[in-house]
Order: sequence, then structure tokens, then C-alpha cells
Amino acid sequence: MLASRATTSGDAANGADGASRDAPVRDRGDPDAGPLDHDHEPAGAKHLTAAVALVGVSKRYGDVEAVRDFTLEVEPGELLVLLGPSGCGKSTVLRLVAGLEHPSEGTVLIGGTVVNDVDPKDRDVAMVFQSYALYPHLSVRQNIEFPLRSRRAPARRRRELVDEVARGLQLERLLDRKPAQLSGGQRQRVALARAIVRRPAAFLLDEPLSNLDAQLRLEMRAELVELHARLGTTSIYVTHDQVEATTMGQRIAVMHEGRLQQVGAPRAVYERPANAFVAGFVGHPPMNIVPARIGTAELARTGARAPGSAGAGAGWDAERYPSGPSARAGESAGAAIFAGGEIALSPELVARVRRRNLDHVLVGIRPEDLHPDPKGAVSATVSLVEDVAGYQQLSCRLGTGQLVGASAIAGGPVFRTGEAITLSALGEPHLFDPSNGERVDS
Repeated sequence: MLASRATTSGDAANGADGASRDAPVRDRGDPDAGPLDHDHEPAGAKHLTAAVALVGVSKRYGDVEAVRDFTLEVEPGELLVLLGPSGCGKSTVLRLVAGLEHPSEGTVLIGGTVVNDVDPKDRDVAMVFQSYALYPHLSVRQNIEFPLRSRRAPARRRRELVDEVARGLQLERLLDRKPAQLSGGQRQRVALARAIVRRPAAFLLDEPLSNLDAQLRLEMRAELVELHARLGTTSIYVTHDQVEATTMGQRIAVMHEGRLQQVGAPRAVYERPANAFVAGFVGHPPMNIVPARIGTAELARTGARAPGSAGAGAGWDAERYPSGPSARAGESAGAAIFAGGEIALSPELVARVRRRNLDHVLVGIRPEDLHPDPKGAVSATVSLVEDVAGYQQLSCRLGTGQLVGASAIAGGPVFRTGEAITLSALGEPHLFDPSNGERVDS
């Protein structure tokens, strides 16, 4: 199972930049030069027993700690995505697994074996770089077979393996071309083929789709997921794109400033973020995070409907605002209050806040849960309107000057820039401790 440790730490410039090169330099430390079983069984047969683990791993560059006290286990056959902003240390973690960097502290294991002192060539992992790292003077066939040639595989065996992988990645007609004659997507397939032909214990993919245009990225995401399902090989995929992470990963591991913040299934991380950083980073558009104080709900005291209350109620214009809120009226015991508005809180949530002796919180609301409502308790001014399929995405300015996202479903009014509106939140908001960002009800 998984263990994780989440606090904060400073981070260095990412240590993986040296891996992103146009033509790789091969030596005895190259992770593509691992041992070859000439009578290798079909892909996925033995590798379903492989797993990768990092236990208490830290990596320092001088006085700067790029990775700090990092503990994570990747399950056998899993596609796990390391997600985080640039410079958070995710590529450094990948390089630590590959053996291109050595941990300052902690233990790296592959298949249950400690590999801290094992050369990259002996770790039985294959790495795919953002820059493709193809040899420009070699043909596609020669690039794909290079790791097999490095390990002195027989010519017939090399030919069989390359042909097999080329068929799977639709490269058969390109085998005699040079990299300069290929498109970006074709080059990326060649880089993947070179990794796959070895049939390693684990694939390590460092932002392999970043150089592709949007449509090609979408296509390659699907191809990579299909490829993983076919091979069943343990895979660690690094990206800063949270859409890419949540659509591809069986689990995602979110990093920030060298620390592991949260690990879980994409939907679980989205619906219950462990802290304010994860809440704001996972989701598009990002969650609204608003500083507020805890007080008595004005709506509850005056008898008006609480934000998010059920039913149309008096004054509810069902034709102009066809989407009704969801929580029951009158059940609020308090509110998160800020300039120009308040969000009603349930008695249970208020009790959790009180148990922590908090007077102020960070309130998290997804834009899809914040809607225009003539009886709403949040005053705002529309700054931007984006028409998205089925709804309008609104960017609204609060009285504090903070910009928040909201949404209005299709069939409702057309909102305009500069229009003053009121908003209501659907469901229970997320609350975080402003001192450390931790989830209040965790």
C-alpha cells in the first residue's frame, strides 16, 4: 500500500533538464542499456510483479532541497502520474528512480530490491524524455533497436522485436526514415518504441507530450492509455498538466516544493483535496479559495434562504435562474464571511472548525458549484463571460477585488461584463486551515 508525507520545502531548479537533450549520450549508466533476456517472454508476463518504491527520499543540490522526505509506492502494473508545477521536484523523482540522480537520503526500490547503488543500466527501467532524445543520424529502425544492439542481442532477435513493436505503434512504413523526416507525434512514437522494445520492469515518462500541439496531445493520451492496458507494465508518468494527469492516471501523486501532497484516484483527489494547494491545482478551472472569518450567518438570522437551500422559495425566478440550489434551508449554524458575501456552513462543519479553535478559514468552492442566484449571499461583478458547451463560465470580481469563477447553465440569462450579480454556492464548501493549508475536516 501507499505511504505519503506532506509538508512544505524549498525547491531547486529541476534537476531533469540534463535529460532533455536532442541526442542522448550513451554510457554504462544509461537506463536504456539494461540486461537483456534473449528468450524474453511476451510483454507484461513477468513485469506485472514489478513495483517501484521510494522511502524517505531526499535530494539536495548544495543548500537547496529539490525533494524532501518523499515516500511513495507504485503498485505493480499501475500507471501512476506525478503531477505538480514546474520546479516542484517531480522530474527529479523520476531521475532518482532511473538512477540518473542519487538520493541524498532514503531508499529507492525496484521490484522489492534496493537499487541505491545499482547503475542505471542494471535497473531494468526505460525512460522516455520530453525532447524524444533520438539519434538524428540513425534511421527509425536503428533508433528503436539501439538498446538491443547495446546489449548485443542477436540480429534476428533485434529484427523480430523491432518489427513487433513497430506494428503496435504504426511505425512499419517509417522504419527507414530519419528523425528529421518525421512529425512530432511520429518522433514520440519512435521514442516510446525504443523504450518498449526492451520490455523493462518499469516505464518512466518525463512529460513526453509537452512538445506536441493540442490535438496531437489528445490523440497520444489515448494511445498511451491503450498501450499501458496492453502491456501491463508499471509506469510513472510526469506532467504539469492536471487535465493530462486526471484523464490518464489510475492514481495521481501531487507534488509541491519537493513534497508529496496527496496520492489517490483522480476523482478522489478532485472531490476531497488534502490541502489548499491541491484544491487550487487540481481542477480546471481551479477551485476558488477565499479567505473568510467564521461568524453567524446573516441569512440564517433574518430567516432568508441560506445559500444553497432547496426549492424555489419566495422570490426565486425559476425561469430566469432555472438551476435551483441543493441544501436545506434553515440548517446553517454559521457562515464563512468575507467582504461582500458569506457562505452558509452546516452545523457539522462549524463544529469541526470550532474543534480546531479557528476564527478564520480558507473557503474552497469549485466554479461549477457557484451559480448566479437573485437571493444569493455573495455580491460580485461580472468581469468575463466565456460561452462553453452547455453553460456560461463567469469570472467575477468580489468586493475584496479577488477574481472567482462561477457557472450559469444553458437556457438562463445572458450575463455581461460589468453586470452586478449575486451568487449562491451549491453543497458544502471545502474549508482549509489558513496557517498550514490543511483540510479542516480531514
